Amino acid sequence: MRCFKCGSLLSANNTCPKCGEDVTIYKKTCLASNAYYNLGLEKARVRDLSGAVETLKISLMINKYNTNARNLLGLVYCEMGEVVEALTQWVISKNLTPDDNVASDYIKRIQSNQNRFEMVTGTIKKFNQALVYAKEDNLDLAIIQLKKIIMSNPALLKAQLLLGLLYLKTDEDTKASKCINYVLNVDKNNTIALRYSDELKKRAAQKKEETATSFLPKRKKTIPENKPLNGNDVIIPRSTYKEPSNGGITVINILIGVVIGAALIWFLVVPARNKGMTSDYNKSLADYSEQLSSSSVEINSLQAQVDDLTAQKESLESQLTNVTGTSGSNALLISLINGANAYISGNTTAAAEAIMDIDVSALPTDEAKSLYNSVATATLSNAATSFYNAGRTAYSSRNYEIAANNFVKAYKCDSTNVNYVYYAALSYVGLNDTENAKLYYNLIISDFASSNASYYSEANSYVSSH
Repeated sequence: MRCFKCGSLLSANNTCPKCGEDVTIYKKTCLASNAYYNLGLEKARVRDLSGAVETLKISLMINKYNTNARNLLGLVYCEMGEVVEALTQWVISKNLTPDDNVASDYIKRIQSNQNRFEMVTGTIKKFNQALVYAKEDNLDLAIIQLKKIIMSNPALLKAQLLLGLLYLKTDEDTKASKCINYVLNVDKNNTIALRYSDELKKRAAQKKEETATSFLPKRKKTIPENKPLNGNDVIIPRSTYKEPSNGGITVINILIGVVIGAALIWFLVVPARNKGMTSDYNKSLADYSEQLSSSSVEINSLQAQVDDLTAQKESLESQLTNVTGTSGSNALLISLINGANAYISGNTTAAAEAIMDIDVSALPTDEAKSLYNSVATATLSNAATSFYNAGRTAYSSRNYEIAANNFVKAYKCDSTNVNYVYYAALSYVGLNDTENAKLYYNLIISDFASSNASYYSEANSYVSSH
C-alpha cells in the first residue's frame, strides 16, 4: 500500500515514513474497499454477476483507485454483454493507473476486431428501439428487434430478459423458458430472471391441474331399483287385437301396403331428394364464392403487410446508416475512445484534437459522458495553449492558413479565451476570407463585449465595413 500524498510505501505504522502524513483513515478505507472487492470476486466465481456488479460498485465508491475492482467490474460487464460499460471501466482504470495495468490488454482485444465491436455496440441502440416498441404495445416488432439483437450479441442479458417477458405476455412459455434459462446459466442469482422463472412454474402447475381435472371419469347414472307400484304408475292394458285367420286377406293387405309405399316414395321422397341435391349445389356454390372472396381479402391483407414490412426495412436501413455513419453515436464513441487512448499514451494534444468536436449531450450513456469529462478536464486547457502558441508562431511567419487552423482548434478546446477568437479573425483577414473573419469578429461582439474594449471596437469596425 502506498501513501496517497507522496506515493511511498507504507509501513505498519499509521503515519507515512516519508512525509509523516496520518494514514489511519486511508488504510481503513483501502481495507474496506478490498473487502468488497474480495466479496465481488467470490460472487463472480459462482456466477452471481448481478451481485458482483453491486458489490464492486460499493468497492469503487469507497476507493475509486482500486484498480483490481475496476478491472473486474469491466470483466463482469463484458460477460453480461455490456461491452461499452466494460470498455469505459477499463479506460478509466488505465487513466488512473497507466503503468503495468492489465486493462490495456483488455482494450486492445476489444479494439482488435473493429467490425465486431461496431456490431456489438450497435445492439444498444437496437435494444432501446425494442424497448420503445414494447412500451407502445407493438409486441411483434419488439420481438423481431430483440431476436436480431440476440443473434448479434447473445450475451446481452437485458435483451434476453425483455424477450422472455414478451414471450410470457404472449403465452409462449417454452420460448420464454429458453431465454430465462440462458440468463440464469450466465447469472445464477439474477433477480428478474428468478421472478420470471417462478411465474413459469406457477403457470405450469396451473396447466397441470387443469389437465388432470379434465380427464376425471364421469359418474355413472344410478339405475333405480324395482319398487312396488304406486298410484302414479301407468299400467298398459293387454291388447285385444287378434290376427285374422284368412290368408287371402293377408296377401291383399300386403299388396295395398306396397302400393301405398311406392306412392309415398314417388310423391314425397323423390322430390325431397331432388330438392336436397339442389340445396347442396347452391350451398357449395355459396361456399366457393365465400372462399374466393376470403382469398381476395387475404391477398390484399398480405400485400398490405408486405408494403408495411418494406417501409419498416427501409426505415431500419436508414437508422443503421445513421448509426454506422460519421454522424452516429457509434462514431462519437470511437472518437472518445481514441482520445482516451491518446491521453493514456501521454499525447494530450492528440487527445484534445480527437474529442474537441464531440457534443457531450449526444453521447449515448452516462459512462461515456463521464469518460469525456475526465479526458476533457485533463487535456483541453493545455492543448488550447499549445495550439495558440503554434498559431502565433505561424502568424508571425505570415503563414495565415496554418495560423487560422491552430487558433480555431484553440477556440474549440477553450471557448472562454478572447485571444483565440481575435487571432483567428486576424488570420482569416490575412487570407482575405471575409466570411470566416466576420464569423469570428461576430463572436467577439456577441460573447466578449466586456472582455477587451479594443478587440470589440475593431470587430465592430470590420463587420460594419464588410
